Amino acid sequence: MSTLELGTNMPAASHEAWLDAVDAALRGKSLDSLVSTDLGGFTRQPLYTQEAMADDNVSGLPGFVPYTRGARAVNDKFLPWQIAQRLTPGRKGSDQKAVMTDLNGGVSAIMLDFSQQLPTLAQLDKLLNEVMLDIAPLSVNLAAHGMQAAELIISLREHRNLASDVVGFLNLDPLSAHVRYGAAIDLDMSRLIAISQAHQGLRLMTASGATWHDLGASVVQELAWVAASITEYVRQFDAAGLAPEQALPKITICLATDGDFFASLAKIRAARLIFANIAANLGSATAPQIHVETSLRALSDVDPWVNILRATVSGMAAGIAGVDMMTIAACTATSASDNELTRRIARNTQIILQEESHIGQVADAAGGSWYVESLTQDLAEQAWALFQRLEADGGLAQALAKGEINQAIVAQRAAFNTAIDNRSLPLVGVSEFPNLDEAPLPAAVDTSDGTLDGFRFAARYEALRRAAQASKPKVFMACIGSMASFTPRLNFAANLYAVGGLHAIAGAGGSDVEAIAAEFSKSTAKIAVICGSDDDYETLAQPLAAALRKAGVIHLALAGKPRAIDEVEDYCFAGGPAYELLRNIHSKLGLAE
Repeated sequence: MSTLELGTNMPAASHEAWLDAVDAALRGKSLDSLVSTDLGGFTRQPLYTQEAMADDNVSGLPGFVPYTRGARAVNDKFLPWQIAQRLTPGRKGSDQKAVMTDLNGGVSAIMLDFSQQLPTLAQLDKLLNEVMLDIAPLSVNLAAHGMQAAELIISLREHRNLASDVVGFLNLDPLSAHVRYGAAIDLDMSRLIAISQAHQGLRLMTASGATWHDLGASVVQELAWVAASITEYVRQFDAAGLAPEQALPKITICLATDGDFFASLAKIRAARLIFANIAANLGSATAPQIHVETSLRALSDVDPWVNILRATVSGMAAGIAGVDMMTIAACTATSASDNELTRRIARNTQIILQEESHIGQVADAAGGSWYVESLTQDLAEQAWALFQRLEADGGLAQALAKGEINQAIVAQRAAFNTAIDNRSLPLVGVSEFPNLDEAPLPAAVDTSDGTLDGFRFAARYEALRRAAQASKPKVFMACIGSMASFTPRLNFAANLYAVGGLHAIAGAGGSDVEAIAAEFSKSTAKIAVICGSDDDYETLAQPLAAALRKAGVIHLALAGKPRAIDEVEDYCFAGGPAYELLRNIHSKLGLAE
């Protein structure tokens, strides 16, 4: 019988050999072309090795300081994290029947969201009828209501005669709520201390990175402002008579995860590292409690089923990183209402991650990856540096008062919008591969009263789709040359115009510009785009453009890089200003947004 060799004779890999292979593959391009810079400011290398790790980058073990690898040494194999579902009073599809269906279907906690309505005690008690709050803890989004909503939860606990040690999360976060909802920054800390003494199972505050995220913050900003919020709240508790080592366990961290799998995973690990550093400086070894909400800014109301994939990637990142509670948004979360199907899919995503994919069976499964460890360290260091600058200038509250945080968010939004507009940040179903046979979902009303409204990547393209939905305008694809030569640009242009809700009608091609112009007239379209090869453009683009103008086209573009053609007013090409092009077309067609 022959001996089975398991790769023992393979030569050892070396960085130099990899560089030689890359140099051959790039054919003269620089290695730096493989380095990507995130819109949040951090860079990602094409290869990570042990040598690239910092000497002092020690993640430790799960359950031990600095908790980078998780707050628990061993996860609960039956419920590695609390499965939470959002319940929003006043929102269609979010009622008592829905919450009982969720709980019976596997949900173990309730995210109670007061962003649309603050009910009375009687209304809230009815909404949560039959819900055993000592088994399914409440985690509350107080929105603009602050202490008024917190007192409502206290009244409910007292009305239900809940024991003092029943777990719950008030999630007061006046700093982020001030920006999002225009809420007051100051809290009655003495009253909060009294509440804590009477309801020892309640965590009072949260540092909500999810709110900063959904306003448009970068990963580094989200982490830095979380650290600054924790520090500010500990300070306020200390001034009211609660020592920092007692105050810190009353504060949770809430983060957002999105489709950037590795950045989301590393962000959670970095948040624990940052929290441990703050705790160590306060003389505490408290482990952080991390709650995660899947990103709302990444969701779309056009082709909303893609949101299921976005939420799955987001939830998987959080599960692997090891969190204490997770809320996966329904695929309809940013539209006007939910329904039984979308809520079921949201909760079942978590159940599948836990019970079928066994994501929670291994503590910090990504630990030891040179990429993940390096990214964790980079995010933590950059966020800590930004946090230190904030503290040196007086803290987060002072930065808010001076308008610096708002300015930073506006600048970061602008960076995102630039990438979205030229589609270097692609949105599947929105700016790429839109499905015009599926109407956009009804838009939700923004309840913000603050200086910044909510921010979503897809919002501006969605507005174009909605504006075009009623009239379903057409665009004539003025193809020239053979089918083989015009098809690539035809497909590209048709996809781009569909992003704005414009239905493509393809011409037959050829070299007879008068016949092509006649095709345009028969199509009843008002706009056109010339599609062909560069060689055909040299001889046919100019006369065809003139013929189309004579036929009455009100907007004419060419698929390809800009060239000198008087009658052509726009050009559509990869990396070009797609949103600007579509806005210009909508303006010419008189479509209101």
